[in-house]
Amino acid sequence: MAPETWRQHWVNEKCQVAIRLSQGEAGGSYAEAVIVVCAAISALAAEVWNGTGIDKVRFVELLVQLGSQSEICSTISTPLLVEHLRNTSREAEAKSLCNAFSLPASARVLTGPDVDKSEKKILDICPQLDYEELRRFSYASLLYDEIRSSYAHEYRPGQRADSWPMTALPNQIVSYINRLSDDHTMRRLIHFHLEWLTSIPIELARIIDSMAPELPHPKPSMWWARGG
Repeated sequence: MAPETWRQHWVNEKCQVAIRLSQGEAGGSYAEAVIVVCAAISALAAEVWNGTGIDKVRFVELLVQLGSQSEICSTISTPLLVEHLRNTSREAEAKSLCNAFSLPASARVLTGPDVDKSEKKILDICPQLDYEELRRFSYASLLYDEIRSSYAHEYRPGQRADSWPMTALPNQIVSYINRLSDDHTMRRLIHFHLEWLTSIPIELARIIDSMAPELPHPKPSMWWARGG
């Protein structure tokens, strides 16, 4: 193995383990698979920006700044943002987003491309939203909070995510699970499809291997997740 490509080999091995776990090998499931994949992403982020107490912000920063998936990782989950706005008594903003992006009230099966948008498109409708608040609902931030952190600490998805896909169609990024809440209102929970997740650290490892002589990088003056 060439010294300059060890990250690619290491990540490929971990992603292959994750795929086998997701297929039930060694009693595995989606839970074990995403723990491995997200840990690999965290490890790569720590290569780029070392230090303690910054695991989330550098995880998110890596996803939204490097690689061909960066634009997708910065995409905002409109259903989860709308739910947040309603929970914080901002019904007018929630309604504006639902109308602008045709977010259905019915239990129609939704995937990311159906409803999720860039932060620019959302800010065009609701310019009063704060960057830091808005970016909590980016795919990158939700992946960290609802999958990486929740599975690491509680061995289950967070309250806004689920381990089961809503569609078996190939080449999906996210889909939304329809779920009735305790008050019988319908909620949507995000599911990150494993095929897409495993593609991310593989590409990032190649990029970071090429950056190796210049690592680690200095920390940004303000992290993207905090509005930078």
